[in-house]
Amino acid sequence: MSEISEAARRLKQLRERSGLSMRQVADALGWSLTRYQHYEDRYKRRWLPLDLARQLGGLFESRGIDPQELLALAGLEAPDLPAPRMGPVSGPALSARDLVTPPPGLGRDLPVLGAVKGGSEGFYFNEGEAKEYVLRPTGLQGVANAFALYVDGDSMEPRYFAGEMLYVNPNRPITKGCFVAIELADGQGLIKQFLRRSDDLIVLRQFNPPKDLRLAARDVKRLYRITGSAETS
Repeated sequence: MSEISEAARRLKQLRERSGLSMRQVADALGWSLTRYQHYEDRYKRRWLPLDLARQLGGLFESRGIDPQELLALAGLEAPDLPAPRMGPVSGPALSARDLVTPPPGLGRDLPVLGAVKGGSEGFYFNEGEAKEYVLRPTGLQGVANAFALYVDGDSMEPRYFAGEMLYVNPNRPITKGCFVAIELADGQGLIKQFLRRSDDLIVLRQFNPPKDLRLAARDVKRLYRITGSAETS
């Protein structure tokens, strides 16, 4: 059996320097312990995934670790991609959408990353491509990687209605009963209520018609916490 990669060894060193346990990091990411352990104990690729490195950079920064040390584990050096300022609490892994830059001087800086279908047919995120920019609600002030989505579908009525705007904070942890936008491994997504998860299964609830959905954890790429909604912005 080949050894783990240098990126995995370095990640463990940085995590230990931060004073966090593997369990604490897994919980902050909204992951199972087994899933996170893979990146310290069994990971063999040369570089960490960029989205994971960025997310860990935000988490470890609050413990005195330079986020650039985490980005370096994804093969990025400071001159190429400065690490964004992240909050101390970490949530689901991030993606290229975190790099969206709004046009200056408009007073609207929150990117809308596509229309979301709440129905069982799902939706597709617009990876990093903002369709428009809207005013940022107070709860997302200072959240560099926040974004918004439009609801299209009725599966979550009466909680969310078609045409409403949803506000998403990827840094907020996923907790029982919260509402989430789910990005599946094939690029599709759903809006549901989060119930519970295990190493193998994620259980969600929809309201219309009422039923619980069970998704294989391997089919779920990311969960994003919805922190608010509005009729318009």
